[in-house]
Amino acid sequence: MRLLSIVTFCLAALSWQAAPAAASDAPVGLAAGSVREAERQRTVALNGRDIELLRRLISGNYRHVETNGRLRTKTEFLQALARDEYRIRNYEVEDMDIELLEDGGVAVVTGTYRATRADLGGQPLRGRYVRVWIRQPEGWRMSLHQGTEIRPAASYSAGGDPRALQ
Repeated sequence: MRLLSIVTFCLAALSWQAAPAAASDAPVGLAAGSVREAERQRTVALNGRDIELLRRLISGNYRHVETNGRLRTKTEFLQALARDEYRIRNYEVEDMDIELLEDGGVAVVTGTYRATRADLGGQPLRGRYVRVWIRQPEGWRMSLHQGTEIRPAASYSAGGDPRALQ
């Protein structure tokens, strides 16, 4: 029972100390702005096939889940991009929501994007994404990307399997 009381006290103390910091929007705004800048750099690097910039923006334990469900590590993703296996072109973020967690040390970024698929003759692609960024001493590093294609409802008609991914 004494251990439970100590744990309860510690949790209460942590939440009490976090309240004044949360009241100030200035640090949150600065952190969100730096995450937004990291996202902008990612877009520039992806469109320009800038492997070195992406290497700096991506953490060592990075996981990349493509719209077709394929999972790649940092090395696999960068190699695929260098070999032009990653066929997304003209990537553009439509909207972005940034949620800061862990006292501003973790950012969960969600939104929608537009791109074209070079492997399908420039077919337009629209999707949703989730990315997790971790603040490290050298700056924000992305540890997770997951994209999901948004397909029109018509693509599910005529017996198409709505669970199938391209």
